[in-house]
Amino acid sequence: MSGEQRYVLITGANRGLGLHSARLLAGRGWSVILACRKPEAAAPALEELRTYGPTAVRMDVTDPESVTAALKSVRSTTRKLHALVNNAGIFEHAEEHFPGAPASVSRDLLLTNAWGALTVTQRFLPLLRAAGGASVVNVTSQDADPADFDGTFTAYRMSKAALNVMTENLAVALRPDGIVVNGVDPGWIPTDMGGPEAPDSVADAAETVAAAVALAGTGRSGEILRAVR
Repeated sequence: MSGEQRYVLITGANRGLGLHSARLLAGRGWSVILACRKPEAAAPALEELRTYGPTAVRMDVTDPESVTAALKSVRSTTRKLHALVNNAGIFEHAEEHFPGAPASVSRDLLLTNAWGALTVTQRFLPLLRAAGGASVVNVTSQDADPADFDGTFTAYRMSKAALNVMTENLAVALRPDGIVVNGVDPGWIPTDMGGPEAPDSVADAAETVAAAVALAGTGRSGEILRAVR
């Protein structure tokens, strides 16, 4: 990919870790495509990053038609995607514990945090293959680690554990295409999802995302990279 303009698509990129990662990668020469459910929400980010020429696309990762429409939009900009960061995720109502949590809570968590990432990866696979060496990065959570299980957040933990299994299995499935698939555990960071009391660093988490993106072409795949904390 030497000398070639590199494109990265980041879901949930208008705020939090997605936006921090977009800033970092744009500053390192990447053309960043910000995907979010409401592109108008990305307007401040686009203004901030206008020097680097980022674009925004509408995408609801739980809606296959929305993902397909986003693919068509991205194809109007580039026929190659060198990196995909599946960052979109929710934690809403995750504190509602089993068995009292409504079924809609577990459904939404699984759809957004796991199935959505799989759908986006599947739809954008032709562009990733066309890059001749690409990287898929799935933003996971330490809450998927059985060592941390305490009986709380069952559906959220389950959704991120499913994402981890997807990461490991796709690492094998996409190896013949030269696509590496890795996860990033950002820690507990002070974003809208993590809350202001979170003790870990968003900057460190974004650096870890960038490090995972840079693994394209190295053969390192199926790993969970953890931010320094």
